[in-house]
Amino acid sequence: MLDAVYHLLRDLGAGFPLGAPPDFPRVDPAWLAALKPVSVQPAFTRRCLVSDIMTWHYAESEPFALHLAHDREFIPWMARNSINAFFYIRHAFDTRYRIEEIEALYRERGIDVEYGGHVIQQLLPREYFAEHPEYFPAAADGARMQMGNLCVASPGAMATVRNGAVDYLGHHPDTSLLHVWGADVKKGAWCQCERCRKVAPQLQYLKIVNAIAAVAADSFGATKAPPAIAYLAYHDTIEPVPGLEPLSNVWFEWAPRERCYSHAIDDPDCATNPRYFAALKRYMDLFEGRGHVFEYYADAILFGGLGFAMPAVIARDLRAYRRLGIKRVSCLTFGAFSVFAYPVNLIAFTRLAVDPDDEPQALLDISAAQRHPACGPEMAPAYRAVQRAAALTLTYGEVLRPFIPAEAVETKRAELRGAVEQLRIAIDVAGGVLARRADPLVEGERQLWSYGMETLAGIDEYMAARAGNQPASRGKAALDSIRGALQRMREIQTDLKGTWGAFDLERLHSIWMELLRGRLEVPPVVYDF
Repeated sequence: MLDAVYHLLRDLGAGFPLGAPPDFPRVDPAWLAALKPVSVQPAFTRRCLVSDIMTWHYAESEPFALHLAHDREFIPWMARNSINAFFYIRHAFDTRYRIEEIEALYRERGIDVEYGGHVIQQLLPREYFAEHPEYFPAAADGARMQMGNLCVASPGAMATVRNGAVDYLGHHPDTSLLHVWGADVKKGAWCQCERCRKVAPQLQYLKIVNAIAAVAADSFGATKAPPAIAYLAYHDTIEPVPGLEPLSNVWFEWAPRERCYSHAIDDPDCATNPRYFAALKRYMDLFEGRGHVFEYYADAILFGGLGFAMPAVIARDLRAYRRLGIKRVSCLTFGAFSVFAYPVNLIAFTRLAVDPDDEPQALLDISAAQRHPACGPEMAPAYRAVQRAAALTLTYGEVLRPFIPAEAVETKRAELRGAVEQLRIAIDVAGGVLARRADPLVEGERQLWSYGMETLAGIDEYMAARAGNQPASRGKAALDSIRGALQRMREIQTDLKGTWGAFDLERLHSIWMELLRGRLEVPPVVYDF
């Protein structure tokens, strides 16, 4: 009903811009008399935004207060723009499943809240390792590891995880979808003991999810529909294998993080995405259509904190997902930083999840007008340049982990130089606007795009240093340039860049730099740049 009310208000001229208060113009009573019934059926029934709960910094008063201030504005915007679910991702080191301080805001706006995430490590407490090492996964050499997931051949481990999940559901009977995910790593989190090593990670994982789903169905099925349990298709499990037999209340959650975002998921000319799209189709068959798609259109980590826009990719993606029969989609966000760096993507996702046939290019102008009501037409060319930069940059995985096949390096370097020029255009547009009027958001975006331009130029130089017999000083100079670009982000107002831009980016950037530095000391191989 709220969706219908907001749709009516938009038809009457109301505006619900991202990052700004709503606009309710005066309505002529004659307009109401002239209204005709309108029926709107959203293409996707679950339209969800997602965040890692750790990004709230809930144990630190100042960052936590900063994030909560953002939430109190963002949650109403979600409701006004047809978002009907929000999901907190928990990690191994988290101590919370939820942010109780804002739950009333979700409830009063009809937004379902979902819980879980990478929780197998919570459901099998790590302190059990001392007494029950057999509960834990074995490495290839047979040694048990305290980290990772569990040994699915161990009845004790399976019972502990199953009972922990069901206990959580018992204390939170309102849960309609519980996300039970494995450790957030590639290769090595699943058991390789004598009994498990011949069992694919997908089958090990589904054994756990099915066990939880079976007890959940028995416990809740008599009084209400049993909660759905999500099986995450991600990293080691992104592609299905023969033998997957999910129970009827198990839904797959397909998260193609390593896909290409310069092309749509169904683009046959893309070098990367056809493999992912084929895997999604197989999951749809195996799970008889019970599936969610988890997308990364506002993922600050994947994009290295660089600002990008990709409305055309989002539109074509959602049309492809709709054709497959998928009805549930979600998008990862990073609080205020995603509003600041990816406004076009957030606006595009919310609108296109209702109607994927909406015109994506118009969303660039709409986004510029929403973010800059006093100078939207002037800023629109900058947003279009940022879109062109994304199309040239996002053909591989994480922007700040540029591991490119050797034969593709020169092509990628040319693309990066093209992206640098597009960001230079955006910076010049913003500079022109600032010459005529002081605008903190325009200044912040100019700094964001400068960070992106300098970072991509540094990555281009880093690739050149890695690709040939270059002196070590050249690679180190490239890293110094990338580190220096971070100063641009430090100069952006904290209320614009939020907790992620103010706190998390610094930590992650140092990790990225250490990874790049380490590879300067290793001879390049065909698959690792």
